[in-house]
Amino acid sequence: MAEALQVYRTLLRAINRNVTHVTGNRQWYIFAKDEFRRHRTASEDKERAELLRLAKDYAFMINGVKDHTELLLSYNVGIHIDDREKHMMKRAAALVGLALPPDRKPYVK
Repeated sequence: MAEALQVYRTLLRAINRNVTHVTGNRQWYIFAKDEFRRHRTASEDKERAELLRLAKDYAFMINGVKDHTELLLSYNVGIHIDDREKHMMKRAAALVGLALPPDRKPYVK
């Protein structure tokens, strides 16, 4: 039961951070909740273990796709190096709960 709760929370957190938050669409979040509730009374241990493994794999895949996309963007040679560094500084600041000051446009007479 504790493992199922941990997997459930991990999957919902991955969906919320990487899918729902990005698109604003709660369809996958609701689908995952409904599937867990539908299979709550899985009778066989083998079936329950298979469903938990599948949920773990989905959470791992969702997080992995996000990490892979960020890695590709960080090595993109098509982006100007100053823009890439600024993006990386914004991301690092966001991790510790800070934000970069807004850009000031140069004053032109």
